Amino acid sequence: MLRKLIWTAVYGVIGAVATIAARQAASRLWRIMTGEEPPTKK
Repeated sequence: MLRKLIWTAVYGVIGAVATIAARQAASRLWRIMTGEEPPTKK
């Protein structure tokens, strides 16, 4: 039971870090390609 909880936590942390890294990379790439700030939610 504890192993499953730890696995779920590790999996969640890796997923969150990957999401943040992907968004930062996409924003950086957008700035390089267009010279503008990326579109954001308002």
